[in-house]
Amino acid sequence: MKAFFTSDFTKVNKENRKNQQKLQIIRAMAQSTGGIIVPEICKMLQISPPTALKLVREMQEEGFIMAVGKKETVNGRKPLIYSLRHINLYAISVEILLKRISVAIVDMQLDVKCYRQNSDFLLENNQECLNKVEEFILNCLNESGIREDNIIGMGIGITGRVSKDMGESLTYFNFMGVPLQEYFSGKFDIPVFINNDTRCFAQAEKIVGKARDANHAVVINLSRGLGTGLIIDNKIMNGSNGFAGEMGHMKFGEREKLCICGEKGCLGNDVGGFALEEMFSERIAAGERTTINFPEGKMKVRYDAVLAAALEGDDLSIRLIREIGFKLGGALGNIINLLNPELVIIAGKFSRTKDILLKPLKEGIASTGLKNPVKTCQIEFSELGYLGGLKGAAALVFEYFELIKQ
Repeated sequence: MKAFFTSDFTKVNKENRKNQQKLQIIRAMAQSTGGIIVPEICKMLQISPPTALKLVREMQEEGFIMAVGKKETVNGRKPLIYSLRHINLYAISVEILLKRISVAIVDMQLDVKCYRQNSDFLLENNQECLNKVEEFILNCLNESGIREDNIIGMGIGITGRVSKDMGESLTYFNFMGVPLQEYFSGKFDIPVFINNDTRCFAQAEKIVGKARDANHAVVINLSRGLGTGLIIDNKIMNGSNGFAGEMGHMKFGEREKLCICGEKGCLGNDVGGFALEEMFSERIAAGERTTINFPEGKMKVRYDAVLAAALEGDDLSIRLIREIGFKLGGALGNIINLLNPELVIIAGKFSRTKDILLKPLKEGIASTGLKNPVKTCQIEFSELGYLGGLKGAAALVFEYFELIKQ
């Protein structure tokens, strides 16, 4: 299986022409619920019945397809119906964040079959960190028990700036002299596809999440930072250089702290887990109380603990999350004015505080958004959880081969 999917379909020769035809048949069968017959293959590929029958027989011998019955006809011989064999094709899915790396083996239904996460990870732009990523992927693959021959590609979602079309990570692992996509493809001998982590999450929402029926949606990835995925005309927007969705660097912020981009006023300094940690520390230093027990000798906690405390009823944590919700809503009102989406999805770790976040978020949207586009825009919270980004990264592989339905 793997050898077929790693073929260079772009080369023009007799063998590759045949592989391209076989791939079209596989795609058609993957999209079909009841299988297809030889006359349909002839029409689709514009080939003669003998050529189609020869392709079908080869694909049966190779283990790709099988006859599943005969089609009922009014007259004449009943043609055989062919469908994909019940073979499992998988993608390696990788999510690389600032303080976490996750790897999964995902099937064509975007179900996760094997999952590993390392939270004791720090993303750095050097070869040592890249080596750790490679080793972690290999360990997950070896422990999965899944045959490498059934793995047809790798999808990578990574934080920072990413050029999907060029296969380049522009912020991290940009020192090899070749795009990160090409580097990993050479290391693992499979096709590799890469995108920004939030756009991968939006991809998953579009295929198996809340945006399945939406043509225009904004996906907010609210965790340590603030990421944004845009779905316009049912497509993920990447932008000309891979920078689409940089809402965290829009000048809606009020804090004077310099952003990592070197500018002041970025919304990402006011909204997200990093901002929540800083706001919490400032309030504690000012004498406000909390039910959170600080680690011994420390006066700072991770934002995950603040989110958990809010769910347990801690007043300070609740107030801070509400402040963040209102600020985010104010920015979203402007985005709704600009793009007129039918749906906004809040994803990331903050999504579990939806009962706290929703009211101030809507109030913030109402404070800046025009009445009519706000009225027709639904606010939803993601249900994909921590696997959303991995599912979206895997979808990069299956979409390339057109093996999943949109």
